[in-house]
Amino acid sequence: MNAGVSMFPWKEKKVLITGATGFIGSWLTEFLLAKDAKITALIKKNDPLIASVRHILNRIEPLYGDIRDRKLMDKAVDNQDVIFHLAAITQVTYAMKNPIETFEVNLSGTLNLLESIRRRSASPFLIYASTDKVYGEPKYLPIDEEHPLSAGSPYDASKLAADRLVNSYLITYGIDASIARWSNTIGGRDSNILRAVPDFVTSIIDGRPPTIRGDGRHVRDYMYVSDAVSGIVSLAENREIARGEVFNFGTGIGTSVVELANIIVNLMGYEGRLIPVIVGARTPGEIDRQYLSTRKANESLRWRPQVDLRSGLAKTTKWYLENPWWRAVMNKSNRSKGIDPLRKTEQ
Repeated sequence: MNAGVSMFPWKEKKVLITGATGFIGSWLTEFLLAKDAKITALIKKNDPLIASVRHILNRIEPLYGDIRDRKLMDKAVDNQDVIFHLAAITQVTYAMKNPIETFEVNLSGTLNLLESIRRRSASPFLIYASTDKVYGEPKYLPIDEEHPLSAGSPYDASKLAADRLVNSYLITYGIDASIARWSNTIGGRDSNILRAVPDFVTSIIDGRPPTIRGDGRHVRDYMYVSDAVSGIVSLAENREIARGEVFNFGTGIGTSVVELANIIVNLMGYEGRLIPVIVGARTPGEIDRQYLSTRKANESLRWRPQVDLRSGLAKTTKWYLENPWWRAVMNKSNRSKGIDPLRKTEQ
């Protein structure tokens, strides 16, 4: 399914997006606005990432506050047709240093949202953005939706707990919901400097070789952001099929971190001049190899990724090069989390 040619009537549909200023959330907000949906965006007060939606802020209804505020969630879900729940603490290393806050946001925040939905007579359709990290170290590859669930780090555990909490409310209270588990996503507006792609791209822009903190052998499934957006949108557009189901979204192709770094170096014209530096440090909480089967989404939703890795990385590097102002946003966002954007380490 290509969300770009969908005939679904988004016009005037009331949509709540939590995490609307985040990397994927901002692209989702922009996409649905182009479909004439009526967007309510949950935005944290003093969020430096509000810059990601500033160009469309006058076309959405911003709701300022925190997902941990139960009364605010009651207000947020009122009269909504569809809810995309993306708000979360997503930095693995930050979560390791701040497990209580991570569970308060990722699990308790999700519980607040579910409770607000449960108390409504008319249930909106909830789409929960989970993660491939809930599968833990894979027992087989590619990972399908039937793979056992596991969690090795506080971030993984918080997302796994919230994933299963959504499922429990679906079973127990009959709320309408679907769960999206997606792979590593790449694209412009990613502010997390500890993620490989924004780290490598910004280093190269500064004339420095990309630094791989681990051994470079970790394998991941890298999906371009427009495919992530079309995936979760396809759930809303196929409510009868998606209700009560879990769907993987990814490319089904594994790429090592060192391969990723070399592709970016090549795309940015520095092949032979900037050689990736491999530190070889221990990377606690990291899964060794992970890529997803999307057969279920292919067959049930007619969804397939449209952007291959090289094209996605080309689009991503182009975005960062054309939007140098984003570096100030990245720096502010990372410093607010105690991360030194120059050293790419926690302060």
